[in-house]
Amino acid sequence: MFLAWKELKHNKVRYALIIVLLTLLLFLVLFLSGLAKGLSAATSSAIDNGAADYYILDDSADNLITRSSLDSDSLDKIKGFTENAAAINLYRSAATRNGDATKLDITYMGIDTDGYLMPKVTEGKGISEAGQIVLNNSFKEEGFQVGDKVKDAQTGYEMEVTGFTRNQMYGHSSIGVIALKDYEEIQKLYTGRDSISSQAAAVKLKGSGKSYEELKVFADSELKGKVLLSKSEIISDIPGHSQEQSTIMMMLVFLLLISSFIVGVFFYVTTMQKIPQFGVLKAVGAKMSTLAWSLAAQVLLLSVISMAVGNILTFGMASALPATMPFVLTPMNAAVVSVLFIIISLLASLFSMGKVARVDALTAIGGNE
Repeated sequence: MFLAWKELKHNKVRYALIIVLLTLLLFLVLFLSGLAKGLSAATSSAIDNGAADYYILDDSADNLITRSSLDSDSLDKIKGFTENAAAINLYRSAATRNGDATKLDITYMGIDTDGYLMPKVTEGKGISEAGQIVLNNSFKEEGFQVGDKVKDAQTGYEMEVTGFTRNQMYGHSSIGVIALKDYEEIQKLYTGRDSISSQAAAVKLKGSGKSYEELKVFADSELKGKVLLSKSEIISDIPGHSQEQSTIMMMLVFLLLISSFIVGVFFYVTTMQKIPQFGVLKAVGAKMSTLAWSLAAQVLLLSVISMAVGNILTFGMASALPATMPFVLTPMNAAVVSVLFIIISLLASLFSMGKVARVDALTAIGGNE
């Protein structure tokens, strides 16, 4: 560590450039990781952040809540099996604000607003009666405030904004949480039907006294034409979700591979420039383990410094992004990526260590390969 620190101080400009390079590479990896998480949240956060563990849908709905229909008898049976069952409905539409002509995409989530599916209200208050709506905070970027009137563009049905919640998106559309009665009224106006059935049932096992095996047996035996799906299965079948994630993950893997190659080349070049010094150290009796530790410590110091700067830059940029930007990066995710980047840097330095191990002291001092 002493040799590594002394050399870093002696060649400030050279290693400052390496730190800049490592910082930019880490910034790109963190940004892509945050983008992948953000795109995932933009398609599925309403389900992913929900308290339900399982969902019961019509078996012809292709595992999509928006295509499902659950008759009242089936819903009553599910509620009779466990009190932690609740109806959930997702309906994509467009809405205007205070009579403005500009239409904005919105996905209504019709639920029991007094139940466990109701997301936490971060601003304003929740829903206490029909004709009220709680919006995802991304609508604040469009100028929405508590007390505004939201008018459904397809039916003309009006609701008052009582509050805002966070991280509630479905299919790249921001959620508007409404009561079941409001959902039914919108559907009646849109379809012209007198009665509206729910789309699906959400089931929360924790605290219900029921196990998954019991729920599975009940669904198979008592609910004909229905399918029991986990939260992850619902999310994976949301249109575009799996395709987006596989594309981003492929880009992330290739970026890590390219980064490891670039880091390895840079450390190899700097090592080649120090071959005479390594020859002198070997000639005076320095052990290979000492030289290897010095090189590894140098790489570790550079990587840690780059990691710190890269994380500061990334989280600083994330705090300035608008709420509509699909970018989510948690400290845990950043820590995992940062540690992985440090490990890649250390592994890339092994090529340099191999070169140092093959250095002949007399040849290196003489300046020959």
